[in-house]
Amino acid sequence: MRYRLLIGLLCAVCAACSSELKTDEQAANTARLYYDYLVQGKYDDFVAGIEGYDEMPDTYRRQLSDNARMFVEQQNREHGGIERLRIMRADIDSDTETAQVFLVISYQDGGNEQIMVPMVRKGQLWLMR
Repeated sequence: MRYRLLIGLLCAVCAACSSELKTDEQAANTARLYYDYLVQGKYDDFVAGIEGYDEMPDTYRRQLSDNARMFVEQQNREHGGIERLRIMRADIDSDTETAQVFLVISYQDGGNEQIMVPMVRKGQLWLMR
C-alpha cells in the first residue's frame, strides 16, 4: 500500500521536474493527489500521505483510514458526493519547508467548500501534516 503511494508520488515528482513546476505547484498538486485518493475511496493511500505514517501503530492507521471513509460517506449523504477538487493556491514558507494548500471541494449538489491542507516537505516529497 505504501509502495503504491510512493510510486504515484515519484511519478508526480518526475513530472514536476520535467515540467519545472514551482515549489508551490508541487505542494498543491501533491495535496490534490492525496484528496483524489480520498474521493476515489483509496483511504489507505490517503492516510499514507500523512507525515509520520511509518511511525504510526497499525491500529492508529486503521482508525485514520476508517475516519477518512466515514468523512466520504458523510459527504455522500449530505451533498450527494464530491464532484471535483480544484486547487485555489498554495502559500509556501521556504524557511520551514511547509505549505498551506487551499483546495475547493465541489459537491454534486452544487455546493462548494474551501479547505486548507497543511503540508510539510520531507526530502523531495510533500506530506500532509
